[in-house]
Formats: sequence, structure tokens, C-alpha cells
Amino acid sequence: MIFQKKYFGKLNLFNASGKSFNYVLVGFIFSTLVTYGQDNDLKKSSYENPEHSAENLMGLKQGWFVGVDGGVTLFYGDVALYNNFPKSKDFSKSSGNVINIFGGKKFKFGLAAEAQVFKGTLKGEKQADMLYRRYFKADIMGYSVSAKYNLSQVLFRNRNDRSFFNRVSVYLTAGGGQIFFRSRLYKLAMNDQWYLENVSGFSATGIDSAGIAAAGGLVADKAKTVSAIIVPVGGKINFKLNQKTNIVLDINYVTCFTDQLDSWSRNWSHKDRYLSAGIGLVYNFGSNADSDIPDSDRFLRPKEKKSGVSSSDDAYGKSPMGNNSSDKKRGLFKKKSKKEDKDLEIKLKLYELQLKLFEMQYLVE
Repeated sequence: MIFQKKYFGKLNLFNASGKSFNYVLVGFIFSTLVTYGQDNDLKKSSYENPEHSAENLMGLKQGWFVGVDGGVTLFYGDVALYNNFPKSKDFSKSSGNVINIFGGKKFKFGLAAEAQVFKGTLKGEKQADMLYRRYFKADIMGYSVSAKYNLSQVLFRNRNDRSFFNRVSVYLTAGGGQIFFRSRLYKLAMNDQWYLENVSGFSATGIDSAGIAAAGGLVADKAKTVSAIIVPVGGKINFKLNQKTNIVLDINYVTCFTDQLDSWSRNWSHKDRYLSAGIGLVYNFGSNADSDIPDSDRFLRPKEKKSGVSSSDDAYGKSPMGNNSSDKKRGLFKKKSKKEDKDLEIKLKLYELQLKLFEMQYLVE
């Protein structure tokens, strides 16, 4: 306290006579902060994600990839409880499942071609005014061919800094294909029993058109699957685990050129559509292993191999500083965390700033 009063008591930064000193002090603090920020910039990663650049993969051996993902489907059509997204209590009544297997080839300028086959289910339920309750379920399978564009070349090309964006690639996809399906539509009659009302891709018996007052039919056997052209539009988000493997989030909004997916066709209604979303893995062929992500940039860093005798141990297995076990208990060999290193660096900067303040104070006087 005596030391602080002796030196800091003379220092008045708000004194009009010390304006020149104030300007020098502000300039010094600003330059210190800039230098500190530049020091942090030097710590940024040197790794560059090749998917963020306009890489040329026109060669026959480069740019190939395969992947698989699985997830859920949501139906948009006549038999649905929602327009945009189902409520949490209705999600189980409205969601199906899907699995996708895909593969393709990257070219240049962020362009790629991808082929996909899929198999899954669709479900939906409907309760309309003045109508009886309905629900449907459908089995679907099909294929599509899409073009992809890598938006990361525009969004993340300059984000080379160990941040989340250095590992993320965003693709836009659009294409066409064909879907094959079989579906069954059920109605809730006055006796609170569900009866078959209509089918697509099945042969059925006993189906009536009397509505809620009568019973319904039964599925007799499978018939030829119904097919329709589809147009999938969506996107993929890839997170790079290493040079060859990515985690992928696959989202597609599929328009079907049919109104029979739910086996309920009306002349004034729109074509049926569905949304699919899945998570999976992508494997990239022909990637250069020498340009893999360095261990220092990984979230899950590999453990260092333990050797039998460390270089600091003597012939008797003891450290020059004494017994290893006792030293570790006292924390002599405890590895400092990044936070502790950063705190120490800040303390050193503040100590240096304090010394400069003392020196500049007496220069002004």
C-alpha cells in the first residue's frame, strides 16, 4: 500500500496539465492490445480445408466419394395434421424413416455430381371438419441424380483459424429421379374401428364408398408398385473428421408428380411432397493423406505413446529432481492448461504495462 501511494498517488490521468501524458498512455495501451491480437493471430492453424478452395478434381482417380445416412421423413399432402411442421404430440403420427446410400464425383469450381438410392416409409393422419378421421402409411423406394455446388468456397474460404467453420462444408443440391411406392389409406368408422378405404400398389377386397357409416376392405395381395417422377432440392452439411471421412447432415425437400402417395387423390389438391433429413458418414477416395488435419487441430487428439523410461530419468528410474511419484503429487509435473497459459501471458503483459507507466511518469515530471 505504501508503494502504491508513493508512485500512483502522483499520477493523475485526468489532470489538465498532463494531457500529453494521457495521449501517450492511450497510444501505448492501444499498441499493446494490437500487438497482443497479432500474437494470437500467429497461433491460428496453418491447415487449409481443400473443400473451401476451387480445387481441380477433374482427374479420373480423384474426387470420388461414397456415403450412407439415415433419418426421418415428414409428409406434405392431403392426409397431414400440419402445414409446415407437426406439433410435438403429433410427431410420431406424422414421421416415417428413410435410409440413403449415395456416391459421386467432385469436379472443379465446387461442382459435383451425386447418385442416390433410398428406401423408407411415410405416414400421415388427418382430421378435417365435417369429415371422418383418416390415416395412411406408405413404403417407398427410389433413386435420384443430383448436381451439387459447394457454398463453402464463398462462405468459409478465409476462415482458416481452427474455428468450427474451418471443418464445415455446405452444399446445395438439386436433381431428379423416380419413386416407387405402395400405400394404404384407413378411415375411422362410427364404431371407432379403423377400416381400409383405399390402396395404391395393392389389390384389395371389400372396399366401400359409404364413408363413416360402413366398414371397409382388406388387403388381398401386393400389386405392381406405383411410380412417379420426383424433384429433390436441398442441401448437405459436411463436418470433416479427417482428410477421408466426414459427418454429413442430409436434408431434401422432394416434390412428387403424383397425388397418390397417401392413396387419397383430389382434383383441386397439390401434388404430394415430403421432407427427409438424415445423419451419416461420407468416405472420400483419392485424398492426399499428407495434407490431413494436424493432431493439434483435432477435437479428439490422439494420446501420446508412453515410453518405458523417459529421457529425464536416470539409470535407476528416478528424475534428477527427486522421486517421480512424490513430485507428481506435489504438482511439479502437472501440465498447464491453455487457460492457465493465457492467464500467465495476460499477467506478464500487465506487468510490462505497469513498468512502462512508471518510466513514462518520471519522464513527464
